[in-house]
Amino acid sequence: MQIIDFDARFTEVLNDWIEKNRSRYKRPEDMEDDVPDVYLRWLNQPAAWLDGATPGAYFERYANAGELCALLCEYIAQEVPVPDPLLDRLEELGDEEALLALAKDKSAPCEARMAAIELLRQLESTLPMVDFIRWQVERDEEDDLLDNALESLRQMGESVRKPAKVAFAAAGQAGKEALLDVLADYPGDDEVFRFALEQFKTCRDKRALYAGYLAKLEDDHALEALLDVAESDDVSYTDFIEIRSAIERLGSEAPVRDWSHDPTYRAFKRLQPKPKSRG
Repeated sequence: MQIIDFDARFTEVLNDWIEKNRSRYKRPEDMEDDVPDVYLRWLNQPAAWLDGATPGAYFERYANAGELCALLCEYIAQEVPVPDPLLDRLEELGDEEALLALAKDKSAPCEARMAAIELLRQLESTLPMVDFIRWQVERDEEDDLLDNALESLRQMGESVRKPAKVAFAAAGQAGKEALLDVLADYPGDDEVFRFALEQFKTCRDKRALYAGYLAKLEDDHALEALLDVAESDDVSYTDFIEIRSAIERLGSEAPVRDWSHDPTYRAFKRLQPKPKSRG
């Protein structure tokens, strides 16, 4: 398979365009605004280095998604930027099975597997649901892959709720925490709520995270714990903001606190624009 550096070719064209057109623009920002048009013209311009094909249509010669997945891996292995038209062609072919095979291939570069997950998400595929849920339970993939798969599970909507709950019941601590990110979108499950509440009480370094989950789970039985922490001396300003939001979402009012001693609060206030004086 031939590896062609599309980015390098476009950079040559872009640099030439900048030199020729620099005098036409008063501000660099205006020139930057026109770069997408330069790129679009380049995509549709026949290129001698592609034997007359246009960069945008070059990968249309591939009808087999498996071959394109292998080419994607080769680009990454050779540390050549993956051309956008290659990814566009994979999305156009819409071969979910080929993309899932790549996503699951532990011998493939992580970047290629990540791209496959993202393409499956763009295709709104539910084919990877079982595998992506299992990943969260087994926790033997890289964190970036797990997080990317979790984002896909969240996108799958209501269909993911029952299988994710089954997996949640069997998962360890880390797996439960990951699947909570999905299940928090579906209030009403006592087991999920109890886990989130207990984690909020015991994981001081993740209070903001679990406060957010408790807010989404919409169970006002969490208010006592939320208010206790909101009123405590050891809560940080950043955690308090999320806890206050959860309290208000659950229909109560958070205590008024003086945060002038908190360095994060002071830094935040310094960043806020000062009101204009009247005169």
